[in-house]
Amino acid sequence: MLTTMPSGLNTGEGGAALDLWIRRLERISAWGACILLIINVGDIILGVFCRYVLKSSLIWTEEAARFSLVWMVMVGALGAAVRGDHMAIDFVVPHLPAALRRLVEWGRFLLALLILSLMIYVGTINAMQMRGMRTIALNIPKTIPLLSVPVGFLLLLAGTILAWFNRGEE
Repeated sequence: MLTTMPSGLNTGEGGAALDLWIRRLERISAWGACILLIINVGDIILGVFCRYVLKSSLIWTEEAARFSLVWMVMVGALGAAVRGDHMAIDFVVPHLPAALRRLVEWGRFLLALLILSLMIYVGTINAMQMRGMRTIALNIPKTIPLLSVPVGFLLLLAGTILAWFNRGEE
């Protein structure tokens, strides 16, 4: 949904500010995903160590690994999108006439805004409806793992909007 960022990015005054915010969001996304990956790997290693060396398993390690993995994917999605590592099939649009290409790009942008906004809304409602329920092993509110969806899509929405305006100033 997020269009690939050009490597040189923007040279204008407004473009430099947008570049800075895009890079900040990308760093937040990448560092967040990195920290969650470390937590995930550490949790899995702890679980394996306890099970096979100490012959006793910790009940919460599988659940913590699952939740950290989900959060890692949702938080790290913006980093992948900014770097152009997301999936994109774009062999028809570049060959369209300029006016039609702009129309398709606007449509793609508006569709991305709609889908991301809808996912933030639905994800938030779902997470809030589960606030009374608790997870089995960690005994934390189910809202905590479920909030990964609106948080991840909010990051993607911010990145999509910034990238769109950054693209418009080139």
